[in-house]
Amino acid sequence: MKNVMLGLCLLGLTSLAFAQTTPQNGNDSDVEEVQLTGVTISPLNLSYLNKVQDPHTPEEVVQLENTAARYDIKRSDVFDGSFEAYEVIFEQTDGGIVATYDREGKITSSLERFKNVALPVHIREMVYLKHPGWTITKDAYIVSYYEDLEEVQKIYKLQLKKGKQKKTLKCDSEGNML
Repeated sequence: MKNVMLGLCLLGLTSLAFAQTTPQNGNDSDVEEVQLTGVTISPLNLSYLNKVQDPHTPEEVVQLENTAARYDIKRSDVFDGSFEAYEVIFEQTDGGIVATYDREGKITSSLERFKNVALPVHIREMVYLKHPGWTITKDAYIVSYYEDLEEVQKIYKLQLKKGKQKKTLKCDSEGNML
């Protein structure tokens, strides 16, 4: 059994060694480099991602926003180029995005709502400092994006509970109470 295992390991290493081939003359001159002059390549919805995402954006939100940004409306069955805008709904377990795309496939607006997301540390600390003894029982993260507006509205709606008392708070993504 020991010899069989040793033989299999040597066979595996041998095949890995032959997978690394180099050109016959020893250099990589066979690879031709192409220069593109005057061409800038950037993702179509990069401006959307730069506006809606920040270092504190919850991971499940980031994943769905990335999906919406990568979505190619031009490959959709309903796309024929005759409408000014196309609305697409992206959903996951506790949230979703309603994104509006133009004819070129760029996101012009989106409304995002997610429930029970992992709150950023600075939001939790702010709540527990300003409301000692209260517990966060529910939360919602709402994002409103419009291509024409410089600012993106990001709001956390929090439901707090202390015994039989309940209250609702709203704060922005920086932790400022609204």
